[in-house]
Amino acid sequence: MGTETTVETLKNGECLLVDARIVKNGKISLQFAEVIRPIDEQMSLVAYSNRYDDSFSTKARRSWLITDPQAATEDYGVDFTDTGNWYEGPKGTMLDLNILNPTLNGYNVRLAIKETTEPTTYQQENIETSCKTRGKGGDPITHNGEYIFSNVIVVGVKGEQEVEHTRLEADPVGVAAVQESQVELGSMVGELESNEIGL
Repeated sequence: MGTETTVETLKNGECLLVDARIVKNGKISLQFAEVIRPIDEQMSLVAYSNRYDDSFSTKARRSWLITDPQAATEDYGVDFTDTGNWYEGPKGTMLDLNILNPTLNGYNVRLAIKETTEPTTYQQENIETSCKTRGKGGDPITHNGEYIFSNVIVVGVKGEQEVEHTRLEADPVGVAAVQESQVELGSMVGELESNEIGL
């Protein structure tokens, strides 16, 4: 009998259906986890070389899928109805699953990163904690001067098909600070010119 895969033991390319939780309106929320490595080889080396530093952690990304219990029962072969093995957990009525590499109608269930500069309502209200940063607690990463928000969605891919991620090119380090300095400098020059005209 093999060792059970958990979120902590996930390898690159493996997706785990972690658990389910009953939410409002008769729906359930399925939690998926996957370790998604950076595409850029240099970034992979940085993460690897700092693997004992929590701020460079390559922990699994998470995504939640809201679905109907009957549909989920048909899709994943688990009883998500009222007769399922639900229990009262810290976050409500839960069902532990730990299903490695689930499939759905011939598709492999995977997670995809979708980066954007347009925040959700929650992200807009919590920009400092929801935008992409340089390491844990680091400076915000921007794209064309705008904050980047990294969302994770559940997708289905056929066979060996690669998951398509949307990653925005980050501005060079210090671009935001340089842009702010240029605005301040332009403002100071404008003030000086106004003073000279007034002399």
